[in-house]
Amino acid sequence: MKMKNVMLFISAGILCLSCQLKRDQGKEAEATATEETSVSKPFPELEGGDVFYKNKDPFGEIIELKGKHLTADTAIFKLREPNVILRDGKMVVKNLGGDGPVLLFNYPGLEFIAYRGRFGNGPDEFHYPELVSTNDPNLLCYLFELSNEKLYKMDRSGTLTHSVFPWKKTDGSHFSQKSDIKNIGVDEFMYVDNSKTGKSIFRAYLENDSAHTQEVMSLNLNPKRKGWGNYVGDFGINPAKNRMVYAYKYFKILKFMDMDAKTIKTINFEKEEFDEGTLSLADGMDNNVTHYWGMSAQDDYVYCLYSGRTPMVVSRENAKGEHYIYVEQYDWNGTPIRKFKLDQWGYFFVDEKTDKLFLLCHYEDDPFFEFQLPAN
Repeated sequence: MKMKNVMLFISAGILCLSCQLKRDQGKEAEATATEETSVSKPFPELEGGDVFYKNKDPFGEIIELKGKHLTADTAIFKLREPNVILRDGKMVVKNLGGDGPVLLFNYPGLEFIAYRGRFGNGPDEFHYPELVSTNDPNLLCYLFELSNEKLYKMDRSGTLTHSVFPWKKTDGSHFSQKSDIKNIGVDEFMYVDNSKTGKSIFRAYLENDSAHTQEVMSLNLNPKRKGWGNYVGDFGINPAKNRMVYAYKYFKILKFMDMDAKTIKTINFEKEEFDEGTLSLADGMDNNVTHYWGMSAQDDYVYCLYSGRTPMVVSRENAKGEHYIYVEQYDWNGTPIRKFKLDQWGYFFVDEKTDKLFLLCHYEDDPFFEFQLPAN
């Protein structure tokens, strides 16, 4: 009888163990399936059309952030039209007001490494360079010189080499008006340039040693007004999500698009309906309100620097020590997520890996400020 009980106990234990193993296997399979589903889940389709937010508040309460002043190692420079790219533990800063057009820092420690490039009229010297982001694993970025449309590669050590690319010349201009150039593949770039309708998004690429330039989309808002000055703004892309975005400087309007601009979603904060005939002419003077004038396009979200004031008002406020500017956060389908108010004024970029926002302030000898973004 005792032996029977022992055998029954052993059998029950084996049965329980077998059931537990099946449950564990089921959980593993379920977890794997969930993981596969989350990895393979496609980004939601972009719905085209016009969305109006006049007199509406799609962001909710504005989040006020206080910046932490950072001291960069051994580098003091005056800011002039800076831009920043973060890549592979390096911070590349383009600046027209220093001893060289590009400064290299280690990131996030901000230890200064060296200047790169020289200002001047000689061969391979710079007047007005622009940083060009890239996913090429061998490069930190490209530099594009606006005065002669020369393109330069910057490798991971910061060495610059000339890279021949046959750009189509900007319409009606001796000086290149190309802006926000993005490298999206081998010998393939997207950018904004002047066009017959004012401003347009272009794609330039090489195919079988032949150069091609394709106008992807006109950025014109009013068929009767085709001056390029009306439509200046900021351009960002996210090839992994098949998205582009353009934010206008002189209109509180953004356009979210797929990479071929077949579907376009227009976010309009100004009008109750989109009447192209009522759009005011932006003259670019200091009495004109500037809306968007900076963008940081990241993997998950796009962040747009927003003023909403005239440059004259900003100048008066800064003179009184009233430094502030806003940042609007959107997902890549144009959904407003959050709006921040920063207690400093300047040029910005976002590091989504650390949820930190950096601002470069032109009124400080050490221009770096760090803001911690709250979790979504």
